[in-house]
Amino acid sequence: MPHPGGLTGHWLWKLLKPHKGRLASGLGATVLCSAAASWVPHWSGRAVHALEGGDFALSRRMLLWMLGFTVVAGVGRYFMRNTLIGLSREVERLQRQELYDHLLSRPFAFYERQRTGDLMSRIGDDVNTVRMATGPGLMSMLQVLSILPVTLGLMIHTNPRLTLAVMLPFSFLALGFYVVGKWSHATQQKLQLVTSALTTFSHETISGEKVVQAFGLEGRRVEAFGDLSRRQARLSILQTAFFGAYGPLAIFFSGVAALVLVAYGGQLVLRKELNLGDLTAFTGYLVALAWPVMSLGWALNLFQRGRAGQDRIEQVLHGGEEDLPENPGSLVLPEGPAALTLAGAVHRFESGRGLGPLDLDLPAGGSLAVVGGIGSGKTLLLQMLAGLRELHEGTCRVDGWPLDRRNLRQHWAGLGWVPQEAFLFSGSLRENLTMGRPGATESQIQEVVEVVTLDDLIRRLPQGLDTVVGERGVILSGGERQRAALARALLRRPRLLLMDDSLSAVDAETESRILDRLRSFLGRSTLVLATHRIFVAELCEQVLVLQEGRVLQAGRPADLGESPGLYARLKRLQSLERESSRTSSGPRDPLETRTHPSGAAGSPGVDPP
Repeated sequence: MPHPGGLTGHWLWKLLKPHKGRLASGLGATVLCSAAASWVPHWSGRAVHALEGGDFALSRRMLLWMLGFTVVAGVGRYFMRNTLIGLSREVERLQRQELYDHLLSRPFAFYERQRTGDLMSRIGDDVNTVRMATGPGLMSMLQVLSILPVTLGLMIHTNPRLTLAVMLPFSFLALGFYVVGKWSHATQQKLQLVTSALTTFSHETISGEKVVQAFGLEGRRVEAFGDLSRRQARLSILQTAFFGAYGPLAIFFSGVAALVLVAYGGQLVLRKELNLGDLTAFTGYLVALAWPVMSLGWALNLFQRGRAGQDRIEQVLHGGEEDLPENPGSLVLPEGPAALTLAGAVHRFESGRGLGPLDLDLPAGGSLAVVGGIGSGKTLLLQMLAGLRELHEGTCRVDGWPLDRRNLRQHWAGLGWVPQEAFLFSGSLRENLTMGRPGATESQIQEVVEVVTLDDLIRRLPQGLDTVVGERGVILSGGERQRAALARALLRRPRLLLMDDSLSAVDAETESRILDRLRSFLGRSTLVLATHRIFVAELCEQVLVLQEGRVLQAGRPADLGESPGLYARLKRLQSLERESSRTSSGPRDPLETRTHPSGAAGSPGVDPP
């Protein structure tokens, strides 16, 4: 691990290595600026010395040299700032792009272990701290490293003993910077963790504001937020105290150096061992060194923050998970629906729960309904078929080919995935529908809109398909969002359509109408749907009944309905419920709003005794 001072440079060089040419240009401009600025006191001392001797002409020439070097220093400073600050912005852009690309290449399981607020903190705050280190921090450090050799060389050439006396206080300054830097680095790491937790907490509260208000949790959430805020404030104040210590340290030891210069240098002048012009030059050298030395503390603090931020970024970039295969661009998909085969398929979570072993053979163009209670493994099965979860044992084959990393992108190109929790982006309804098929025509869009019965909704919207639906589709109801997500999948004309209880927020009659229309629309698709409604399962050719990750029953719906078992019991129960709902004034389907907090829909009596 790099030294707490953050100056060992491994992480910094790794970021700047691809920009060696631009870095060299910035270094050249810094050296030019610093060297020219270092010579300005030399010419001022020569001018004063000429005045001592009464040579006004020589003094004017020295002042012209002083003016020329000042102009050169100003030009160098402009190019230094323009190059190095611009370089830091480019590093920021590339690092943010790398993080974004990396996050999009993460497997499904990665996001189950990560918090959204924490990831946003890393792609935002942490990248910004790295930018400050690679820009202003690096520039200040290069200024110190380039101005010290020239200035010290001129000082030693003028008077070595006075140089040693004046520079002695700066050695204590370096020790102070080291100690403060070590404390600052540890504090910054804690601060970034608390900031990440605060961001995550805020994201969760704002996203779940309906739950917070419905349960009257405002007071508790505010109190918890206040605790996190106070922790962040304490660490921020402590970090500010460390940061604020650099300036006073630099000013104090610079003042001590000035005191030594006046006391010891004055004695040398009185003893005729040093002329007044050289003493004036020494004063200018100290002034030239004052800002770089003071900014050194600021740069060190930026390096502490930057290295802590880079450590957190590296944790995301090198978290251990394999990347998803790269998107090859356009793919040539096989014609017709996909055939699915599972042989001894097993997936287990860390808790030991999961699914399998499971055998399945679904021919191309077939339809399968997966029925079961909460936690039975319906969603997990669809995620396995979608390639979102890897098998721990057994095989999954699509059209006879094993579903693995080599052909995962091709599988996704022909996949229509409709989760229960429909997610819409904050664009227009048209943009959401055509996301998987940007070149869809109006007639193709209208066709899928009619299949999912969204045509009435579109006519009511102010701008029709071009109406902006807001973040997560906020202007739409739950059922409307689910139907929009289904339309988005259908518009792709998928070879395999996976529906994970994706119409649970739709009333039973509308769901029946949609599924009836799907039969004639799909044509070239294989359908697998998870459902808790038996009358929906009866629309499919095959039914798989799961319980606690194991296959309880499998076969044709007509056969299972006449055989003793869970499927027949659920059918009788839900038939009575549907009959009761038709004659009551309540909802037409009492099951439609009963959903498990995890997102899996359930119904009373689904789990067998």
